[in-house]
Amino acid sequence: MSYRYERILYWLEARKPVASVRVHVLLATLMWTIVGLFLFVRGAGNMMSLPGAANSWWLIVAAFIGVLKGRLIFDKTAILVISRILNREGDRCLGGFLSFKSWGMILFMVLLGMSLRVSPLPGVLVWGVYVAVGTGLFFSSRLFWMEWISQGHSA
Repeated sequence: MSYRYERILYWLEARKPVASVRVHVLLATLMWTIVGLFLFVRGAGNMMSLPGAANSWWLIVAAFIGVLKGRLIFDKTAILVISRILNREGDRCLGGFLSFKSWGMILFMVLLGMSLRVSPLPGVLVWGVYVAVGTGLFFSSRLFWMEWISQGHSA
């Protein structure tokens, strides 16, 4: 390794923003909660503005599917993220509460959501996906909140 490369790495290591385990849990908590609420509100608002009287029923169905998705899928992911945070030692990089793979998956999901909005699919389906994913994320954020609260009691 060249001397210059080592100096750059040292400079980056010395200046990276670091955070404690509790802060990492809080960041994950806020991310899941805020993104979940955002997707739910955006999906519900757009779904209810569509023409048709049955949209409130579709909203209920999408929210129910979201709770199921949260319970069956997002809860497992939340537990993995929490255990990743707890098993890491000391102060770590601020964005390190998620792995590179998870950040890549988030980018993929954002792009998927953008392409879903411009797709020719019916609006009730598009916004139903938003409601379902938002409900699932918000529902599963409870695990992060419980962990963050327990971190406060053990500190």
